[in-house]
Amino acid sequence: MRTDMKRMGTKGQRAALMGALLAVVLGGTGCGEECVDAFDCRDKGTPPEGQVWACVEEKCSQVEISIGGDDAGTDAGTNTDAGTGTDAGTDAGTGTDGGTGSDAGTDGGTASCGPLPREAVLGTLQLQTGFSVAESAPLSTEVIAVVSTPGPTYSLFGLRQTTTGRDVFSLGTWPDVKLADAALDTVLAPADRANAAGTFPSYFLAHDGTRLLAGYTKSGSPAPGSVALVDPAARDATDYVNAPDNYTAVGTTDAFFINGGGLDTVSEGKGVYALVTSAKPYAAVKVVSFPAQVGASGFSAIAANGIAVFGYALPDTYVNVAHAVANAKLGEALASRTPVVLTDEPKVDVGTDFNAAAGFGNGVAVARGAYGASFNFEVTDVSRFSLTPGLGGGQPVSVGTREPVLNAADACTAVDLLSSLGSDLLVGVTDVNGRRLVRIRQGQ
Repeated sequence: MRTDMKRMGTKGQRAALMGALLAVVLGGTGCGEECVDAFDCRDKGTPPEGQVWACVEEKCSQVEISIGGDDAGTDAGTNTDAGTGTDAGTDAGTGTDGGTGSDAGTDGGTASCGPLPREAVLGTLQLQTGFSVAESAPLSTEVIAVVSTPGPTYSLFGLRQTTTGRDVFSLGTWPDVKLADAALDTVLAPADRANAAGTFPSYFLAHDGTRLLAGYTKSGSPAPGSVALVDPAARDATDYVNAPDNYTAVGTTDAFFINGGGLDTVSEGKGVYALVTSAKPYAAVKVVSFPAQVGASGFSAIAANGIAVFGYALPDTYVNVAHAVANAKLGEALASRTPVVLTDEPKVDVGTDFNAAAGFGNGVAVARGAYGASFNFEVTDVSRFSLTPGLGGGQPVSVGTREPVLNAADACTAVDLLSSLGSDLLVGVTDVNGRRLVRIRQGQ
């Protein structure tokens, strides 16, 4: 959920992609250059108001934002990542990545966004037949991920990113969302706290019924990383577990499923690793295997009926794909320690690249789109796919056809976050009127 250079899928952008990836892996651009593009300036901190980082003559420079229209200088999130604050691992000021990579802060670079009519909650997004809007609540632009406890009373938690750290905060009880004054704890392990700028947040926050899970990585291949298990009731100290290449994660009762390259002492390549938290010491098991050749780790979601969706990025194109896995199969993989082969499971036919996923009732919602020439993820719509268990337990999951939920009419309102609230969907929305969480329900 970010302007992630490795997710670009068009061949014409491959040279730029490879240069950016090498910059991340090697920690520099080489040959004395400070930058190739604005992506390389991600660790320069927050520029002054009204400016963004740009790569000018191979040097990171602050340039003024010029978006025209009536909203120039007042757009929510103009000089920060609309959903990340100052994103050390992403766009860092080229647009304002709202978590999915869509450029919310500069209204997609258009000058016509100011006078456009906007609906108070959805902005210029268009709600589709079969869905309705319930409540909405303001959300800080520094919150890059949100998770809820099970209902009927929903306590929300947020992952907040700043230039000095990554922290887990309480957000109150829905719909009275407010960032708490003090963090529950930091995501960074003690050894990495002195160099927060050298860490890259993973854009997830998961809940296992008791604890919260968040993660980060550092430069390298595979990327070293850790996940933090935070107890919001402060019954236990935060635990930090080795988790290279961790990219996304979801939680269920007493377990987390982490999409990455390993967990604790288990290192068997990219896939999905379960961290069983019902007792200490925690147990780590690889439960889903990916093909031998993949471009990168991918997205994860879990539906209300327990069916999980896991994915990875294809090699060369880095387009994301996903497959549905029955809850029973994950249980068998945990017990036998024999991973499910993901490509043997039903594919979710998204039809394009996507850059966010979350459970939505007995199904999964995805933010569809592709990377544009400016490395921003251009969300075209949020769509839902129903997930139905196979009959008798032995048949595969049935994946429904695509149901559009929200269509993006233009670039003036961005979708920058997806999460679940019980059987409903939470959508992070950002435009000139600010950032908010919108609760979407099935049915009119």
